[in-house]
Parts: sequence; C-alpha cells; structure tokens
Amino acid sequence: MIRVLLVEDDPVIRDTTCYFLKSRQNFEVVCAETGGEALSHARENFDVILMDILLPDTNGMDLCQRLRSWHHCPIIFTSCLDDTDTVVRALELGGDDFLTKPYNNKVLLARIMANIRRVQMDAAEPSVNGYHCAAFTLDSNSHCVEKDGQSIHLADMEFRILSLFVRYPNNFFTANELYQKIWGKDSLGDVRTVQVHIHNLRSKIEPDPAKPIYLKNVWGKGYVFRPDGREE
Repeated sequence: MIRVLLVEDDPVIRDTTCYFLKSRQNFEVVCAETGGEALSHARENFDVILMDILLPDTNGMDLCQRLRSWHHCPIIFTSCLDDTDTVVRALELGGDDFLTKPYNNKVLLARIMANIRRVQMDAAEPSVNGYHCAAFTLDSNSHCVEKDGQSIHLADMEFRILSLFVRYPNNFFTANELYQKIWGKDSLGDVRTVQVHIHNLRSKIEPDPAKPIYLKNVWGKGYVFRPDGREE
C-alpha cells in the first residue's frame, strides 16, 4: 500500500484530496495541518509527501529542508503560488515536483505515481560511478560535482537529470522526454519542473549559465549535453 503524508492547512483541499486518495486509490494517507504536525510524523515511512507552501506556522520550503533529514522519498509541492521564482526556490530546496492549486485529483494522482515509478526505476538503473569532462567531475556517492576545485552539492533531481545526460552525451531530449525518463510519465503539458531543474544545473556546471556551452537547448531538437562544450 502506498503511504502518503499530506501537509495542507486548507480543510476543503485536505479533506477532498485525502478522500480521493483513500477511497479511490486505497492509499494510506496521514494528514497534517501544520508544519509542527508534519514533523511529529517525520520518523515514519512514506512513499511520497504532498507539501503546501503557505502553512500557518512555517513555510513549506523550510519544512521540506527539515524533512529531508529523514526522508528521501519524492516531495511534491502544491501551491496557489505559481510564479517562476517560487517554483525555482521550491525545487532548489529539495522538492521533486510542483503542482499548482487548484489541481485536478487525477492529475495529482498521475504526478504521485510518476514520482514513485521514477524512484523504482532509479533503484533498478545502474548508477554512474564517476564521470569526468572538461566542465566538471561527477561523484555519484556524494551527489556532488567538482568544478574549479570546489565541491558543489546537487539536489536529488538535479543529480538524476545530470546522470541521464552523462549516460547519453550528445543525445537530444525534449522537455517532455526528460520528464518521461526521469518521472516515468508524460508531463501532462507542464514542463516547468524540468526547465527549473535544468536552470539550476546550469548555475552549477556552466562557466556562464546565461550562455550555456555544456547543457544546451537547441531549437527544434531539445536539450543536449556537450561534454566538450562545442558550438552547434
């Protein structure tokens, strides 16, 4: 049985989502109205965490960072705040996915299952033991890249995306294809999560993130990793 921690202070959204996941999908759902309640369940095991951002006693992004001390399961942010800065910040601080409220419960379910499948695929996928190119050295044990003598930590999703690129250098992937390969399901038209993670990766591996030479986006083809930083 899939076990979900639902952190949501809006009683209508919380009750509706909880009922849908319990009655329609037979999930086990633990609900928390505040950050304090969520932390009281921190040492329990969950397959996925649904995290609101605007909570009565804390910010969901700060709570996400604290929960990451115990949990490596997918954390999906749900929020009425859908500006780019909020999405970027949420994913930078440990979120795996972002869903704007109000959401359709069927879309939420699709995102939950996609993230769980991604975890299962990661467990079965051979890991990249180590990788070196002109831009950086990737350490799979520490989930860090070493660039210019400095060790830079990668968020979980950043590491997964970069590992995919280094396994398939010079191969093109559209944003939707990346979503399918990393999350295991179609993006349902919302590829901002992929775009934000790519943006964050560039800030960590590129000499000039505004003019990327390694992790590039070629019009009409998609994203591509160029280990030698060559021009198109």
